[in-house]
Amino acid sequence: LLRNPDQMDILRADSRLLPAAVEEFLRFDGPVNMATLRFTTRRVMIGAVEIPADEFVLVALASANRDHDRFVEADRLNLTRSRARHISFGHGIHHCLGAALARQEAEVAFGGLLAQYSRIDLAVPGGQLRYRRSLLMRGLEALPLRVA
Repeated sequence: LLRNPDQMDILRADSRLLPAAVEEFLRFDGPVNMATLRFTTRRVMIGAVEIPADEFVLVALASANRDHDRFVEADRLNLTRSRARHISFGHGIHHCLGAALARQEAEVAFGGLLAQYSRIDLAVPGGQLRYRRSLLMRGLEALPLRVA
């Protein structure tokens, strides 16, 4: 959101967009890079690649959430995007049990920050932000902000 000030302006102008904004944040820059190992229950074709039954696979959730066949302008943050389903919390029996709580926490946090501060900016250039080193989880080591 800090790298997309036009989207922050949209959210500030209409706080009713907050639930949809949280979903878009989760799609655009979710907390999980890869799902844990899964295995195929049957032979699967992905494009021209065959994956046999009983083969271990690693699912790139972050990649799926940027699928251009599923999301119009997938690499663009758009808080007014129609509510296309993302898989940031997994899917089916592997869906995260804490998903509802995480969504509520995000709504409270973003709503509170936007209500409390009229201006929120990165305190360092975006290229200096460092992400934790993890194959599975995605997150910043720190988020230095300037608020007013």
